[in-house]
Amino acid sequence: MKLSEIIEKYHCKVYTPTILKDKEVNYGFCSDLMSDALMILNSVKNPKILENSIIITGLSTNQSIRTAEMLDVDVVILVRGKMPSVKVVDLAIESHVMLLSTELTMFNLSGALYQDGIKGITYNEQW
Repeated sequence: MKLSEIIEKYHCKVYTPTILKDKEVNYGFCSDLMSDALMILNSVKNPKILENSIIITGLSTNQSIRTAEMLDVDVVILVRGKMPSVKVVDLAIESHVMLLSTELTMFNLSGALYQDGIKGITYNEQW
């Protein structure tokens, strides 16, 4: 699914330049604990998986951007209508991470993306 389709279908607000609209998204991971994201996403052996992944979180702080940056994931979607501060948006721009938000809950967004063919990433799965 193209990122532009996700933005449109789930009424995402875009906080950073939209240079990645044509990006293909095939995988996603959601958590409010960035330590969990680091542990699970670091277990992915195939770098192509992370290139086509998004992080879904309610954590609207620098931590979510730094985690995405460390993992080479370039899209973060904030849920539950979370609004990032100017500092977080600036860090996302500086880190080349596209930052979006939606009013949907994490559960509803994840379920809808799964229905649209986006696969989840789980720990110790053979990628």
